[in-house]
Amino acid sequence: MKLKVLTHICFLLPFAITVFNFQVIVTKTVSFVLAQLIAYGNLALIFLGIALIMKKRGSFSSTAKLWIIFYIMYFVIAMVASVIHYNPAVILENIIPLLYVIGFYIYLSVPENRKVFKITAIWAFTFSVFLGIHFYNTNFDLDRGGFYAYIDRAGGVYGDANNAALAAIIAFILVYKLYNPKTLLFKGIKIIFLAIILNGLFITFSNTGFMVFIVCFVSINYKFFKGLRLVLGVALIPVLWVIMANLNTITADMNLVGQQRDKINNLVNIATFNTDKVDDSGRNELVTNLLHNYVYKNPIFGNGINFAASQRGHNTIIGVWADAGIFALLFFLFMLLRYFIQAFRSPPEIRFFVLPILLTMCIFMLSLQSVINQPYLMAMFIYLGYLIDFKDVSEVSKEELTPAIE
Repeated sequence: MKLKVLTHICFLLPFAITVFNFQVIVTKTVSFVLAQLIAYGNLALIFLGIALIMKKRGSFSSTAKLWIIFYIMYFVIAMVASVIHYNPAVILENIIPLLYVIGFYIYLSVPENRKVFKITAIWAFTFSVFLGIHFYNTNFDLDRGGFYAYIDRAGGVYGDANNAALAAIIAFILVYKLYNPKTLLFKGIKIIFLAIILNGLFITFSNTGFMVFIVCFVSINYKFFKGLRLVLGVALIPVLWVIMANLNTITADMNLVGQQRDKINNLVNIATFNTDKVDDSGRNELVTNLLHNYVYKNPIFGNGINFAASQRGHNTIIGVWADAGIFALLFFLFMLLRYFIQAFRSPPEIRFFVLPILLTMCIFMLSLQSVINQPYLMAMFIYLGYLIDFKDVSEVSKEELTPAIE
């Protein structure tokens, strides 16, 4: 096996495994011990990959480097907070995202590796959505680890509807923007893939997912909205509003029940400005509890590593504050702002590819507590950092990617 191929395997295999949440699937369906071996095997591959590529590393991204600084700050402060407040901290488990960040920070410094990574990301996210659809169609609930008579929302390979929606939106953007075949056959395959991914997003019945997707779809089609078409697009906004306001009537024959109908009601209430009737699944109460009972009591240094997750805070940004205090939070917000500023300064081809993915992950931080704890999402953040820092349009060009896939 060539050294270059082995290096790709060392990074891309763990990435794909985490995209598919394979460790948790194995835990629920096969064996916890086997799942632990997979986790340790992934880390071993990352360390081996770092050793193989260290001497051939390329130029580093200053924006992506901020993640390493953030995690070091987070762990130092949160570890002290854990000791002060006697909160247990599982160091090895929580340090895994940092190890992935360091590994992909080095791996993606090589331009050729970024090209291979984006192809892997397209297939991994796309087929994770396909597998999630299969779980839903067969009534398999990963969260409960078995088959049930009826599942009203698709949790995908993550066992959570919002996580599944996040992955579906990223998959759609990757396929839509990066896979641009020239032959009629593969153009048809692309349309089929996009339709399946949209179905994967729809069956999550994620209000956040639906709203974010609309914003992302408009932004990735920025070239369309010019001149008369921009006027037409603005004119269609009232039409979209009318559709959302009448979703209950439109979906009356779809036999939606349980949370499915609740989520449709939420969209109707949002469109008709009945925000007091919007059901946030208790997230507002969880965040309020986290803020008033823990964050405000220890705002400077926080409460300890992974504390917010143990309290089910369901908010990544507030979670950083709860875990490691105000200084870590301010640096975290500065880092995200740096991403957006660099994205806006990039050429349109890069800007309108990075911004939808970046916006998607940041908005989902408001309803998920696990965004920065997921290795595959951290790899995506590092990849975006390289794109916006080096601004190489060829890295998101159709000519390079299509032959590699076909």
